[in-house]
Amino acid sequence: MKQIAATCLLLCSTLLSAQGIHIEPPNWWTDMPGHSVELLIHGQHDIASVTVQGQGVKVMTDSPANNPHYRYVTLSISPEAEPQDLILAIDYAGRHRSKKVNYELKARDPLIHANMGLSARDQLYLVTPDRFVNGDTQNDVVRGMKERAVNRQDDYSRHGGDLSGLASQLDYIQSLGTTAVWPMPILENNMHGQSYHGYAITDHYAVDPRFGGLESYQLLADQLHQRGMKLVMDMVLNHTGSMHHLFQDPPDSNWFNAWPLSSNKGDEQTLSLRSSHKYQGIYDPYASKDDVRRFTDGWFVPSMTDLNGRDAHCAQWLIQNSLWWIETVGVDAFRVDTYFYPDQAFMRQWTAAIHAVYPEFFVFSESWTHDAHSQAYFLNSQPALDAGADFLIYHALKSVMEEPASWTTGPTKLYAALAADYLYPEQAKDMVIFLDNHDEGRFMGKIDGNMKMYKVGLGLLYALRGMPCLYYGTEIGYDAVNDHGAMRQDMLGGFPGDQGSAFRGEGLTETQQEALAYVRQLGALRHQETLIGTGKLMQWAPDGGAYALAWYDDKEVLIVIINVDETDRQWDMSRFSELGIDQGQSARSLLDEKVMTIESSQHLPAQSIRWLKITKD
Repeated sequence: MKQIAATCLLLCSTLLSAQGIHIEPPNWWTDMPGHSVELLIHGQHDIASVTVQGQGVKVMTDSPANNPHYRYVTLSISPEAEPQDLILAIDYAGRHRSKKVNYELKARDPLIHANMGLSARDQLYLVTPDRFVNGDTQNDVVRGMKERAVNRQDDYSRHGGDLSGLASQLDYIQSLGTTAVWPMPILENNMHGQSYHGYAITDHYAVDPRFGGLESYQLLADQLHQRGMKLVMDMVLNHTGSMHHLFQDPPDSNWFNAWPLSSNKGDEQTLSLRSSHKYQGIYDPYASKDDVRRFTDGWFVPSMTDLNGRDAHCAQWLIQNSLWWIETVGVDAFRVDTYFYPDQAFMRQWTAAIHAVYPEFFVFSESWTHDAHSQAYFLNSQPALDAGADFLIYHALKSVMEEPASWTTGPTKLYAALAADYLYPEQAKDMVIFLDNHDEGRFMGKIDGNMKMYKVGLGLLYALRGMPCLYYGTEIGYDAVNDHGAMRQDMLGGFPGDQGSAFRGEGLTETQQEALAYVRQLGALRHQETLIGTGKLMQWAPDGGAYALAWYDDKEVLIVIINVDETDRQWDMSRFSELGIDQGQSARSLLDEKVMTIESSQHLPAQSIRWLKITKD
């Protein structure tokens, strides 16, 4: 049914374009909370007025934009209104003939929201769609797109991966323990170069045709939901690509911050202000107003135009676009890119608006901070924000894996990072935790291919509070660390001519096979051990490179102990006595499936991890 709807939407959009009319959002629903929608209507000529014909629908406001080719039209939709095709009469100024166009009001589909939201029990899988699987070579090159070729030899060109390819490997993805798939942005990026990554959106209501279009996205959502899995949509509210139609012909220059000194036809614009990327000014009591402006209003890069959420019409456009994607596709969560760059009052407005319509929906932020108080500020100043990508834990895990133990580094840094959860106790359990991602170097590369430390790092990640997020390829030990294009490497077996396949387990080195088997084991254990994320959590101060935490309730205890030193250590097991752990008790070692007896001390080999499960008497 949703595929039929996608086809109808494409047909309606094509017909409107043929008449020189563009309307956003392209459709709405009869029974949405608020019972109104603001249409952004663009015509070939100056628009004088807009009227509507329909049952239970009327025009509340009909306002001109600064650009006379645009009109802001707010429709009031009665709670009793039925699904229908409205008729919008668009009257042009001067001698131009008026146009009449259909605008569809749909009935909502409650079934697509049955699986909505994320929780501490979920496991995420982050994918760069262009680099995962090429499921349809026919959409590699699409007429009308500015980047007209695929070139797998160039790390920054498109390689041809798409959404049908992603959907074709859901068996593999699910075998890793994944419950939620997070593709990097899939909306149209019609830029001249580097359009593969998705963060320079040029049409907020279109899935990039090189990914397969809206129908492929809806099929992916349907197939995930049939498996009881979830879909995370990567949202970009801070900026658009410079080729976006709203930047090329804006309703008002106020839609964009720091309007360029001059525009050109290329991707990169001549800027009047580029972001300082120094977020501290937002909460700094001594901050210069100019510094704050440079951060929030400056452009991220010259090819990404900075949206102004302080403009009421721009804000409403972004809010409605987000609601449209939830309602159209049934996405279950948003990851919000560059969350602290836009105006923070707008971000509060946006997040509250999402939850007003979808209380169970989950929103987590990319707030790339480097310390506990900054992370706490951006979580606590956004009361409707569910959680964030946990960069504090990420930096702590980096230290555990890459730096020698000291008073401030190694396991002590993780110990301190978890202790800081008191600053955001409501969000802590649902934070998204990770060892690498699409912006940071691959974990295996940062530990120089050390399989022992690979197992310690991932074993610790899957034992921590929060939702573990695996970046595709980490499960087979991808190791690029210095270059974004290289870090977003093609998935082995996803492209014609590949010598081997991670999906089929063919052509893998012994190290890759070992890594993949270990990730699958951890994913299964995280599902099996329901204490993780639901029980109580306790941690113990590190002893050199040794560190322990435990999940527990009245009946069971799951102890996780690591030693990252290059020499063996002993752990005093009496430190667990307050949990009712005594010498002589039996414990199951979950990672090697052995049974052991608790003694006065636990021998910890160099660079090792133990998961010990104990059932209380």
